[in-house]
Amino acid sequence: MSEKKSVSVDKAFAALLSDDDAKAMEALAVIHQKGDASSILPLLHALAATEEPARQRRIQALLYQVKVKDAAAELGRALEVPELLDVRKTVISAFWNAGLDAQPYIERLVHVAVEGDAEEAFEVLTVLENQDLLPEKAARLGLSRLKKAVELEKDDYKKAILLDLQQHLESRLGAQ
Repeated sequence: MSEKKSVSVDKAFAALLSDDDAKAMEALAVIHQKGDASSILPLLHALAATEEPARQRRIQALLYQVKVKDAAAELGRALEVPELLDVRKTVISAFWNAGLDAQPYIERLVHVAVEGDAEEAFEVLTVLENQDLLPEKAARLGLSRLKKAVELEKDDYKKAILLDLQQHLESRLGAQ
């Protein structure tokens, strides 16, 4: 990234957190044009910090289209950031909306499905259903974790989603 481009994007990130909606929306346009994978975490932090619906939708739209090099790695890192817990569903959705390879993050995604809410579990199911290849070791570890979680889950709706996820992994692994 050139120095001028970097300064422009840095200013856009600063403006993204502005109370002025026009400045924030303009900043999103700059990030859309000039951003790269390093834009993902700041966008997620901005998403977590705003309650403005138009800004939230615009940030999500950018994340759902991100197809730059290292985007999947940045989303994988975002799953580990405690401050981004409130936007974890968006992080997971970005994998399948953008058509990114989630293979290296299968174990973490299953962990999120188990520890998170029903919406997050559903997003993980969607990602895994749309994943062409699943690393066998990660899928088997996830399956083992899911079997235990299904038995302990008290929320019937989430339990049904976890059971669907378990059955999907069993089917993919040929482990009926």
